[in-house]
Amino acid sequence: MFGFLANFSHSAEMRESKDEMLVGEIVRAMSRQNCPSIEFRANDDRQRMRFLTIDDPVLYSVLVILDRRTGTGAISAALLGSKATLRITAQVRNNLSDPDDLVKMYKTDLQNLFKMPAVGGIKLNHALNSVFATTQKVIEIDHYVGKADGADKLAKMLGDTIDSLKSKLEPFQKSDKRALG
Repeated sequence: MFGFLANFSHSAEMRESKDEMLVGEIVRAMSRQNCPSIEFRANDDRQRMRFLTIDDPVLYSVLVILDRRTGTGAISAALLGSKATLRITAQVRNNLSDPDDLVKMYKTDLQNLFKMPAVGGIKLNHALNSVFATTQKVIEIDHYVGKADGADKLAKMLGDTIDSLKSKLEPFQKSDKRALG
């Protein structure tokens, strides 16, 4: 009887901690791309991680937010799986000195007023000396945690997503990011 209860308790803990395991895999995948973590914030079902893109000539940093939606209980895991929303934001930093850059930024702001991207769409935004591109995906945590090829699939998905964000941000890169510190 005690063995059954111990196994049941262990299964519940494993099910509830899948998002933490996925965070570890995200940190591992990003560090292999030479992007060390520089910020962590964690709540019950929402983890926020920021990575510095050291060798990237365009990007300054990447923000990854994992927001667990389902799968913390046995019933929801069985019915819906372990779903999470993965929001990825890439950042470009510039020294603003050209008035044309300010006009482009206001143009982007006006477009954002009327644009509500669907899941998987990319939204551009700016704040002072930074331009951001953000996308959001609904993922199945079980595809990336506890699978033999899960880490490779996660690294590919992150890399492809960051590359698509970077392609949207390239026109906004004006200065050498190393000079910005």
